[in-house]
Amino acid sequence: MTDVDIRALRGRLDDEQLQWITELYGPVDAKYRSVSYVRHQFVGNPFGWSVNVFAVAGERAVGHCGVIPFHARRGEKPFVAGKLEALAVEAAFRGRRTADGGSVAADILSHLYPFAVEDRIEVLFGLAPPAVARIHERAGCHLVATNAPAYTCVTNPSSFGSPLKKQLAVRALGAAQLTVLLSPRSSPPTEPPSLDDKALSAVDAADGSWTVVGADAWDWFVGSGVLRVLDLPDSRALIRLDRSQPAMVQILAWRPRRRRLAAAFRLLRATVALARERGAPTLRFQPWRGDEDERVLARACALAGFVRRAEADLLLYPSGAGVDDFRLTPFFFVTF
Repeated sequence: MTDVDIRALRGRLDDEQLQWITELYGPVDAKYRSVSYVRHQFVGNPFGWSVNVFAVAGERAVGHCGVIPFHARRGEKPFVAGKLEALAVEAAFRGRRTADGGSVAADILSHLYPFAVEDRIEVLFGLAPPAVARIHERAGCHLVATNAPAYTCVTNPSSFGSPLKKQLAVRALGAAQLTVLLSPRSSPPTEPPSLDDKALSAVDAADGSWTVVGADAWDWFVGSGVLRVLDLPDSRALIRLDRSQPAMVQILAWRPRRRRLAAAFRLLRATVALARERGAPTLRFQPWRGDEDERVLARACALAGFVRRAEADLLLYPSGAGVDDFRLTPFFFVTF
C-alpha cells in the first residue's frame, strides 16, 4: 500500500489544499462540501491563516486536521486560541498502522498539537462527539466539563431513528412541548445581523477565566451566513441557522424591549416555527451571559417543557490551570 506522508503547514492554504479538506470532511458535515465555506473559515478568518496537518498518499490527501486561530481574551487581555477542526481520514486508511506505530489519525494529531502552539497560539480547544473526542484524548488532549447545559425542544420527532422505544418517547416529548408553545403555521422572516447586534455577543470575562467573544471577530462570524436575527414586536434575537445535516436552530442571545414572559414565549413560538420549517430535529437555547434577560428566557423554556441537557465537554491542549479555566460562549463553535 502507498506510504503515507505527514505534512504540517502554517499559513494560507491554496485552492488545492482547500479542496482536499472539502473532499475529506464534506461527507461528514454538509457545510464543508462548499469550497467557499472552507475558504471563509481557514483563510478568511481575521488572521488570514490556519495551521493544518495533512496525511498524503501519492499526490492526494487521505487525512487532515486543522487549527483555526481565534481572538480570545482573559479579562481585557487578548491572546490567540485555536479551534481544532475537520479531523477526517479516508475510509481505506482508517485503522492503518503507520511507520511510527500509530494510526493515521493519531499521527496527524500528534504532529498538529505541538506544531500549532509553538508559535502564536496559546490554547487549542474543540468540541467533538465521544468517538472523535477519544481519538483526540489518545493523542494528547484532555476533556474538561463545560458546565453549560442547554434547554432543548424536540421540533422534528421523525428525524430521530431507532430504536423504536426511543423514537416513541421522543415523539411524545416533542408533541407535549409543541402543544404548549402553539407555534404559528409559518415562521417570521429573518434578517442579517447589523452592527448594532454586535452588542448581543458581548460577555464580561473579568473573573480571570479566558473566553471567546463574538464582538472581537464580529464581521467574520456574520460573514459565515449562519447568524441571523429575528426582529419581533417586543424583542430582538440573535439565532443560529446551521446549514449542516441535520440542520440546527439555536437561540444565541435575546434582547427584549420589555422583560416579560410573554415576550419570551413569543420568541420561542417563532423559533420553533423556524426549526420545524427547516426540518431541524431540535431547537436549543444555552444560557451563557448570566443576565436577567437570559433568566427570563430560561424560565420560559422550563415552563414550555424544554429538557435541560449538558453540553459536550471541551477538548483542550496543553494542560494547566490557565487553560482549563474558561467561560464557554456560543462563539467557541457557533459557525462550525
